[in-house]
Amino acid sequence: MKYVVLAVLALACFAAAANNDELLVANVKLTIPKGEPVEYTRDASAPAQNVDISTIIAIGKAVWEIIKDGQPVVDYKTDWAGAVPKGVSWGELEGFKDYKWGPFQWDFDNVLGMTNVKFHWNFAWSCKGSYNGHGAFIMNAGVGVVEIYAAWGYTVDVTCTVDSNPVNYGTKVDPIAGLAVEVTLNVKSVLQSFTERCRVSLRGNCAGALISCS
Repeated sequence: MKYVVLAVLALACFAAAANNDELLVANVKLTIPKGEPVEYTRDASAPAQNVDISTIIAIGKAVWEIIKDGQPVVDYKTDWAGAVPKGVSWGELEGFKDYKWGPFQWDFDNVLGMTNVKFHWNFAWSCKGSYNGHGAFIMNAGVGVVEIYAAWGYTVDVTCTVDSNPVNYGTKVDPIAGLAVEVTLNVKSVLQSFTERCRVSLRGNCAGALISCS
């Protein structure tokens, strides 16, 4: 009887260890796209907002949720940011083109080589908006979800933060707006927790620059 009990305990310990192997993340991979930002066709039209030429201001939201408890909650009609000239009607800006950059990828693999969590996304924005032929401004800057997956036992939350102080990469006569956009990923399980960030600069001339990604 004693040996039977020991055998059962040994099997239980082995099963628990196997379950822990599945839950434990052994490797976090960040994949950054090799290509440049490319033009694409946006599904929804840009919302009308107020916008001026010598002073660039940020409009739209500064922070919003993309993923909550593993589910997409982003609303592309309202969850966006822009960098535009102060005091000019948005309708007076023209020539916008829709660009996306990605996909960027975070993949969390366990010790068995299986993927426990993945989040793939594009940075997206409308660029080259000009006022009376001058400037290159931004609208609709944000994040487009490509793929989200979380295995049982994992909680995933993703937020987008946009710097409230746009940068002018051009001149006073022909400003090139720039916005710093950061994606923050929080992953939790009963055994581990991770916080990953990726920060880029999206610009009015449709260029994108990597600032810092972990």
